Amino acid sequence: MVDTPRRRVLAAAATGTTLSLAGCSSLGSDGTDGSAQTDDAESADDASATAAVDIQSDLQAAQNDIRQRLQEGNLTQSEAQAEIRETQLDLLTEAVSTVESYASDTEGLTVSQTNARAGAVLVSGAPAAVLSVLDADSVSALLSAEEFPEPEQSATNGTENDSETDSTNDSA
Repeated sequence: MVDTPRRRVLAAAATGTTLSLAGCSSLGSDGTDGSAQTDDAESADDASATAAVDIQSDLQAAQNDIRQRLQEGNLTQSEAQAEIRETQLDLLTEAVSTVESYASDTEGLTVSQTNARAGAVLVSGAPAAVLSVLDADSVSALLSAEEFPEPEQSATNGTENDSETDSTNDSA
């Protein structure tokens, strides 16, 4: 029996999802008029997907360290909880930055929006470039662009700093 790594299985599943998002599944005739096919042709040029980042191993190591310091009496319970939340956000922000750097170094791949709190990056570009984001160190999966989690408003100041929005969304 062949032992297939989990990452390869996810990559294969994401390939089909991303190709269907790119419009490749609608290549056959479906009996609609030409105007709908023009829209399909335009969407076949670019694809979009949500890249999910993985910080689990780094977060687990940080939690173990914090747990050790808590048991030694160097931290209170509330300090430990606050440090875990801060560490998690720092790790997510770093992972999102890694994907942004990967996208800037990859021809035909752009970052449309980010949500560091959710560990999600909305990428777009040529279908092959979108699929290549799976090669970025911190990416664990590609999801549908519709799965991108919209940033929540901050309870303290009413704004969200984790989001980078494409300027085309401003014309509504």
